[in-house]
Amino acid sequence: MTLWDWLTSAKGEIALAGIAGSAVSVAMEWSGMWSGARRLFIGAVTAYFMAPVGIPVFQWTLGRIDIPSEQSAGVGGFIIGIGGVIIVEIILKAFRIKRAEMRARSDGQA
Repeated sequence: MTLWDWLTSAKGEIALAGIAGSAVSVAMEWSGMWSGARRLFIGAVTAYFMAPVGIPVFQWTLGRIDIPSEQSAGVGGFIIGIGGVIIVEIILKAFRIKRAEMRARSDGQA
């Protein structure tokens, strides 16, 4: 399978849609080249791996919007690309807060 074959497959379309969604996120909150590249990567990865969960949730929440089934993967991947960046930031922030709490407790007991 060539790269072009993969990009035109369903999974490739979802990953490209995730990159496009995260590109919107990068454009809206520009904070430098490395941050932008990181967001593009995160958007692609989250869209690629969260699509089995995210697309049905997207269709359930916006069920009244009539999107042809052949385009729903792209639309869902785009939304997951934008949301994936936000989700990963929230998860990392929660880990940092928990780590800081654990350090504060261990420093208080020592």
